[in-house]
Amino acid sequence: MANSMTGYGRHKELVGSRDICFEIKSVNSRYLDLNIKLGRLYVRLEDKIRNLVTSKISRGKVDVFLTVDNIDGEKTELALNKEYLEAYLALLNNIKDNYGIGGEIEISMLAGKSDIFNVRKLDEDSEELWAAVEPVVEKAIEKFLAMRETEGASMVADVREHVGVIAALRSEIKALAPAAITAANEKMIARVKDLLSSAEPDEGRLLTECAIFADKADINEELARLGSHFEQLEEILEEKGPIGRKLDFLVQEINREINTIGSKSADMAITKAVIAAKSEIEKIREQIQNIE
Repeated sequence: MANSMTGYGRHKELVGSRDICFEIKSVNSRYLDLNIKLGRLYVRLEDKIRNLVTSKISRGKVDVFLTVDNIDGEKTELALNKEYLEAYLALLNNIKDNYGIGGEIEISMLAGKSDIFNVRKLDEDSEELWAAVEPVVEKAIEKFLAMRETEGASMVADVREHVGVIAALRSEIKALAPAAITAANEKMIARVKDLLSSAEPDEGRLLTECAIFADKADINEELARLGSHFEQLEEILEEKGPIGRKLDFLVQEINREINTIGSKSADMAITKAVIAAKSEIEKIREQIQNIE
């Protein structure tokens, strides 16, 4: 079944001492355009995330975000920035001496100065980290794909509705075709009689006019191909996996047949049906632009 290229998925889970959150979102794109945003400490997971995402998604502009917070402090090391502390204390003492300000320097005055401390994240084992992150990534992708599938089903229903309208217009054109050909034939006969009214009829021109008429008047071949295209389109809509490009090509073929019918027939009712069919084709094109 078709999938939309628009989707969103998010999963957050506490895995051991890690609070892990993974988000994935996408919009339509001709190809797969994957943008992975990770914290500096987790860049090493980029290839694994890329491989996992690309194994499940083939088209779309996709953005993914990973955040990992260690809540028990085991992966964080706090150290004293002695150089900064000594400079800070020296400055305070200098202020006291030069400006006659009393009072003692207490620990509470220093606790709020974050620059006094150096915070360093300790390296984590890559395999252990990925073992914690991978299930969260997979669950977010599952939610993302479920949303894509739901929207895809809605798009397929809409495409089928428009194809149904075009199929009905095809039947209408098919019913109008015999009378249109008769009218065109009568017009051709009148033109032939006009040519024969001259003293010396141009036989070559007569043959040319007859050939042009025969080619222009017959739309049965185009109508038959349209019917075949509708069957192919339904088969594609039932396929699993990416179908957007196939649909795009087939809709171009359907549009080509409709255009040919319009150019061949001078019947106003057929022309009106052709215009209506082209309007439905544009609606289909809008939908399939967002089908994976």
